[in-house]
Amino acid sequence: MSGATLQQIADRLGYNSRQAVWKATTSLLERQEQAVSEQWRAFQVARLARLLLAVWQDALDGDDRAGQQALRIVQEIGRTTGVSRAMRVEASHPGPAMEPRPVFARMSDAEWLRRYSIAREEVLASRPDGPPAEDDS
Repeated sequence: MSGATLQQIADRLGYNSRQAVWKATTSLLERQEQAVSEQWRAFQVARLARLLLAVWQDALDGDDRAGQQALRIVQEIGRTTGVSRAMRVEASHPGPAMEPRPVFARMSDAEWLRRYSIAREEVLASRPDGPPAEDDS
């Protein structure tokens, strides 16, 4: 229907008006744009997760440079997924003052390692090219 007017498209496809064609067209384009954006975000998060896995153990072992890299990667994951934006809104909500809670302080090393292992396996399993071969990890 290249070159057709909105009214011609409405008449040919059975829409009530050219406005209905316009709404249907813009809605379709918005859905396609959203799907592409979601795919891009998922791809970026998978890449960032791989980078995080590469520096994670060194960061835990006390390597300051790896720790800074891990922090930047985590921040970028937050920006990419929109979590950082949501946290800023939540943090700015007026309400009773709350003391920060040290979430990991109450978690034993064994429990932390168990949770990390589960999360690592989930990230590796979600890689577009599948989990790495035994000698890749």
